[in-house]
Amino acid sequence: MSEVRLVIFDMDGLMFDTERIAIEAWRIAGGQLGYEIPPSMSGETIGLDRHGTEKLFMERLGPSFPYREARRLRIEHANRMIETEGVPVKSGLYALLDFLDGAGVKKAVATSTERTRAQRLLTLAKIDARFDAILCGDDVSNGKPCPDIFLAAARRLDCDPAACMVLEDSQSGLVAAHRAGMLPVLIPDLKRPPKSLNPLIFMEFASLDQVQSHLKTAWLRAPEHGAIRLP
Repeated sequence: MSEVRLVIFDMDGLMFDTERIAIEAWRIAGGQLGYEIPPSMSGETIGLDRHGTEKLFMERLGPSFPYREARRLRIEHANRMIETEGVPVKSGLYALLDFLDGAGVKKAVATSTERTRAQRLLTLAKIDARFDAILCGDDVSNGKPCPDIFLAAARRLDCDPAACMVLEDSQSGLVAAHRAGMLPVLIPDLKRPPKSLNPLIFMEFASLDQVQSHLKTAWLRAPEHGAIRLP
């Protein structure tokens, strides 16, 4: 029996369908600077903080790659896409938040992105006030796959890591959740993490709708305010 008292949400690719936007924005930014940044390359940055992303690009594109300028252009293009199309919210997010509110289970965001961008997206999606804590990449020294950001969320909300469920779409996020001693739940986005990670995964769902349905069924079996007991 696993007890869940805190659900920690990743952001990009989990709550928001923004990974596709980021990949296209990297492609455009690279082209402006004379570099090819294919989806296969930018896709490897999913779940990494900006330092991990910079390291990967410098290794792949060489020490002369103007990462900071490319990142500035990428952010500019991504922001323009979101301003035009709005924040692409994943199906089931609002229903899941509503259910957790009703069950009295705490909620946190733990994203590798910097606070300025995270706060903007959460505000545009009108969910910035729905979390008990919001932890961002610039709040910790070591990004995912290190467990720091998840452990910080648990400390902030005074919750035992063993009673924390982490909703993630990326390989680095799943590894970080496992290292934190939490319950890693996979909801794949653009690319499912390799099968070698399967032993680390507590549960896997195709969507947030399925997560909500599963948690609600478990809670209705033994309703307790503030906790969900999973077999």
